[in-house]
Amino acid sequence: MQINPLLDQNPEQFLYLFNLELTPANLDKFRNIRYVIMQGSSKRSALLAKKLAKHVAGIDTRFFEPVNLVNTSNFAVYRVGSVLAVSHGMGNVTIDALLHAVTKLLHFAGNTQLEYIRVGTSGGIGIEPGTVVVTKNAYMPNLEPYYTTYELDQRVDTPTHADLALVERILAAQPDKLPFPIVSGNSVAADDFYLGQCRYDGAMRARRDHDYRAKFFEKVHALDIRNFEMESCALGAFCNLAKIPATMIAVTLVNRFEGDQIKSSAEQLVEFSERSQQVVINYLLSRKDLSN
Repeated sequence: MQINPLLDQNPEQFLYLFNLELTPANLDKFRNIRYVIMQGSSKRSALLAKKLAKHVAGIDTRFFEPVNLVNTSNFAVYRVGSVLAVSHGMGNVTIDALLHAVTKLLHFAGNTQLEYIRVGTSGGIGIEPGTVVVTKNAYMPNLEPYYTTYELDQRVDTPTHADLALVERILAAQPDKLPFPIVSGNSVAADDFYLGQCRYDGAMRARRDHDYRAKFFEKVHALDIRNFEMESCALGAFCNLAKIPATMIAVTLVNRFEGDQIKSSAEQLVEFSERSQQVVINYLLSRKDLSN
């Protein structure tokens, strides 16, 4: 892990985004972390923590309730063994803020070897709903493999590729008879949920017609792009700068070639969401450095 050297010259006493005092007692809660699994909602992160308690730590979850270790409603952080289950909200901007906060916290707690994996949902490009995509490379909406940001008035483009060795380890950890499809592919991190993905079901009308959108989807499919989501570019850029292996595991809820509306039942959507979590649990269980 590579982090801002100024942090050690001026150690923080209070981590604003987590509303957390960096006391020895609080830092002890975050020592010996190896994996950080990120999801959009605190509810999903708490559910993953319960699954990890059951499958990794062997805890009877009838008597286990995840405890949020930070003091803010913006994010949630749960710990099971050497794994953190963390919520990041929606979009590149929110996950970027979370990445800075959690990485600083883990640095101050003495962690040096980390892997970051975002787990979530997405819109598929030419694949059936329920397919799990493990991201190899993240693209901006203009199909450039860089995350474009501005430091004051200066444009900065940071590469967004995932760690391919991590992608291969995740795929290799899945059982031969996995009861749902899983693929590796590229992802587009849209700027927003509606117009940025040219959805026609938003409150504002999309500016591109069906023909333009269909040709664009064909174009991105040819680039091995298999899903739309909203966080992969910030994740890839940050982790490339920090030299932290990272990727994204996202199940698809709709095939955008066939429209915008999600047609699966509520029960199917719950099961689809659990597929991404199952893939990451399979991976964690394969790791020899996973501690209880």
